[in-house]
Amino acid sequence: MAGLFPLRLHSDKFMKRFLILLLLLTTGSAYAQTVLTSVQEAVALASQKAPDLTIARQNRAVQDLQRVSSRAALLPTARAFTNLDYNYALPIQLIPAEFLGGSPGEFRRIQFGVPYNLQAGLEVTAPLLNKPARVDQSLTEQNLQLIDLQNLVLQDDIATQTARFYHAALLTRAAIELARRNVASTDTIVTIARGRLDKGLIEPLEYNRLLSVQLAQLDVVAQNELNFQRNVNQLKFLLGLSLEDSLVLAQRATDWAADDVSPAELNERPGVTLRRAQLDYYRLQLDRERALRLPTLAVYGRFSEQAQRREFNFFDFNEPWFSIGVVGLQFNVPIYSGGARKAGMTRARLRIQQAETELAVERNRMAVDNADVRNSYNQAVRSLDLNRRQFDLSEQNTRIALIKYRAGVYAYDQYLNVFNEALSAQNRYLTTLSNVLVNRTILQIRSSLPVSGRRP
Repeated sequence: MAGLFPLRLHSDKFMKRFLILLLLLTTGSAYAQTVLTSVQEAVALASQKAPDLTIARQNRAVQDLQRVSSRAALLPTARAFTNLDYNYALPIQLIPAEFLGGSPGEFRRIQFGVPYNLQAGLEVTAPLLNKPARVDQSLTEQNLQLIDLQNLVLQDDIATQTARFYHAALLTRAAIELARRNVASTDTIVTIARGRLDKGLIEPLEYNRLLSVQLAQLDVVAQNELNFQRNVNQLKFLLGLSLEDSLVLAQRATDWAADDVSPAELNERPGVTLRRAQLDYYRLQLDRERALRLPTLAVYGRFSEQAQRREFNFFDFNEPWFSIGVVGLQFNVPIYSGGARKAGMTRARLRIQQAETELAVERNRMAVDNADVRNSYNQAVRSLDLNRRQFDLSEQNTRIALIKYRAGVYAYDQYLNVFNEALSAQNRYLTTLSNVLVNRTILQIRSSLPVSGRRP
């Protein structure tokens, strides 16, 4: 019996490991994992999965039904109708009685019609000339193009946000690594100072100041971790992921090539194209207001069966029914509309002037923004090499200062000066690197984003 205990022990360990592995697999499969190796992957995924773009595509599908409504005005229409009338007070007229064999000078009361009247028929109308309806078709197509361009503007904005949050996540993660290294350095210096304090070689003030620096760096780590999580959460939202989904950023902030990504000419921004399309839309509206002054021509046909009864006996098919049929042309000439057409044309002209102003302002705004992004990128690239070299020197100086403080050559104020200079160099390097990466990606997006009215 004693020999069975080791076997049971090994079996229990195996079952525990198996259950733990099964739990990990089950938990891991409950949520999706997304791995991004570049900002281009993030932008491409956001263009497919961003919630706002998904809603925009759904709205585009709904608005596409406008084509059916605009075409219907130029197609024949048919309707079936039926009317049931009960004439509870029939018209009565006095006629001379002599027409009915009576005496001259007398009148008799004659009632016209019957109480019940049932009519059923079919009517068909086909437009032959309708310029406003044709302009409405062009307005519908232009409106759909405006929706496509609005979606492109939204795609441009989401791509820019994705790039910013992606690089912000990379840089805050790099900041966490640097802050943890700083904490390790302060741990070393505090340990040295504690030993000297115990031996009475330094005053408590010096130790407290060094301990305060250590606590400050611990807080920096916590703040950077919070910022990193915020950036990742915002990036998840843009990518259409839930907070429970796993997002892995395989790239490091320093993984980039310093090649020229600033083309001589950037593509026209979707915002400018949208303003131009709006100007075309208002011009079409002016054409429609002018078309409302033109006559319209339509052909129509109507056929109906009518029954008139003194009693409600329409199901008595022995009683007669009367057929009525007509075919004709309807020609409408607008003459006066109470000033509505004149006001409509004035409003359309004012909208055209407003759209022209908005187009000029948007073109200038986009040109200024593109120049700012390009200049910021170029300046950041020039400064990055200097900041990196300064960063490397500050790392060396921190190590040297630590050695000198350990050897008693440096006082704590001298070490703190070198350490603070290193912190400033780290911040400048990360800020410049952020400007390079973000502006670089924005330039790449703006040089490749389509500006036609295609769906995003």
